[in-house]
Amino acid sequence: MSIRYLSLAFCGLVLFIPSLQAQPAAGTAAAAPAAATATGTSTAAKKPETKVDPASQAIAEAMIAMNKNDVDGAIAKLTEAIAANPKVSSSYVLRASAYYQKKDYTKAEADFKSALAIEPKNVVIQFNIPEMEFLQKHYDVARTGYATLTSDQQMGDLAAYKVFLCDLLQGHEAQAQKERDAFDTVRRAPSFYFANAAWDLSHKKNDDARGWLVSVTTIFPSSKITYYAMPLKDLGWLPIPANDAPLSQ
Repeated sequence: MSIRYLSLAFCGLVLFIPSLQAQPAAGTAAAAPAAATATGTSTAAKKPETKVDPASQAIAEAMIAMNKNDVDGAIAKLTEAIAANPKVSSSYVLRASAYYQKKDYTKAEADFKSALAIEPKNVVIQFNIPEMEFLQKHYDVARTGYATLTSDQQMGDLAAYKVFLCDLLQGHEAQAQKERDAFDTVRRAPSFYFANAAWDLSHKKNDDARGWLVSVTTIFPSSKITYYAMPLKDLGWLPIPANDAPLSQ
């Protein structure tokens, strides 16, 4: 399963990971020129010893392990990074992604919450906490988390769509219908098309759903709609089956 909105967080994480190139300790004076020898010549100044931050080194090794699909190795290294410096949010987010790949959503959520304690205004981290609940089909719990983000400029449309899905999947159909109809006022956003597709799929109107999905793919680039399609894939609703085939849930 593809990583959901986590992948967007990872793109930004590179900016927050400290440089792996060792630097002299802050406040260290520049090396003094070597003393002149008896013959009047001077020796070359020795470069100051450099030290690699252990947390940064562990994060780098964890990312190498993840690139090799060594998820357990990555978790071990990120645990070392957290022990070395528990105030780096990226360590928790990366370890959460590793737990996500192992489908250990409880531990992933715990790490996202630890990261959020460090970066309380990070909306991507905020979004991923209810995502872990959604994956466990705790739709009412997930809905509460998504609802706090519906007015956010970056995450609002996606969060509103996930609120709708939570109500639809939890059986709150009247509420879900109101939310679906409300998307009619934001036709320029993917939520309008995906909410209607999800509604039709849940009511076995597969051909109608296909029409909505064809429309959205002609209007928006794939990068804009990937995260709207993912929950439908997770539910087994995509690719759309034949009309007489049951949808999994």
